[in-house]
Amino acid sequence: MNDQTSRPGADALSLVEVQDAQSPLAKEALAIYEASFPVEEREPQENLGQLINLSARGPLADGTLFHFLTGVAGAEVQAMALYTYHPQQRLGFLGYMAITAVSRGQGLGSWMFQQTMARLAEEAGERPFGMCWEVQRPSDIDDPHERELAERRIRFYQRHGSILFPEVDLLTPSLGEGLPDVSYHLMYYPLDGETAVSPDRLRAMIDVILGHNYGAAPDSIYYRRALQSIRHDQSAGATS
Repeated sequence: MNDQTSRPGADALSLVEVQDAQSPLAKEALAIYEASFPVEEREPQENLGQLINLSARGPLADGTLFHFLTGVAGAEVQAMALYTYHPQQRLGFLGYMAITAVSRGQGLGSWMFQQTMARLAEEAGERPFGMCWEVQRPSDIDDPHERELAERRIRFYQRHGSILFPEVDLLTPSLGEGLPDVSYHLMYYPLDGETAVSPDRLRAMIDVILGHNYGAAPDSIYYRRALQSIRHDQSAGATS
C-alpha cells in the first residue's frame, strides 16, 4: 500500500496498486470500471484480470509495464485507474480512470489523476515524457446530456495541464465481436509541462495506443488515418 496525502475535508485516501485479480479490491475496482464505461469502450474483464496478475511478475515480454491503481478510503475502493508504460517510447497510456458515482464533485477525480501522473513519473529508467489517452469526441455524440459530459471530461483534463489534439484522426479497432470501431480525440499530459509537441512525439503516441494497446498493424487503416492527420510542418499543441 502506498499512502498519499488525503484530500482536505475528506476521509484519508491511499493509492493502492492491485496485482491479484481475485482480491476484494480488484473486484470492487472492476465493478466501478463496468459501471463507468459503455460496452464499446470496455476490454473484457477476463483480459484485465490476466494483466492484473501478470503485473505482479514485472515487465511483459516487450518491456511494457501494467499498473492497476485504486484509491481506497478505509476498506472501500472509491476510484480506479489503469495504465501501461512503454519504456521504448517513454510514454504511458491511460487506459481507464473512473470514480464511484457517489464520490463525484468531491475532488476525488483530481486526486486520482494527480496521483496516477505522479506514479508514472516514478517509473524506472529514463524519465517518462508523459501520458497519452483517448477521450470521446463530443461532436460524435447525439444525446445532449452525454455530449455535455464528454465536453466536461475534456475540460477536466485540460484544467490539470493536459493537451487536446483535435486534428488527430484517432479511429480505434473494435474491442469485440459485434462492437463498432470508435473515433476519439487524442490527449496528452506532459510530465515536463512542455505544451509544444513534435510530430515524432505524436507518432510515438500513435504507436503506443494503436500498436501496443489495440494491436493494430502499421499498415492498417487505423494507423494510416492517424499518421496522415499529423501536421509535419510545426510542433502541435492545443490547450483549450
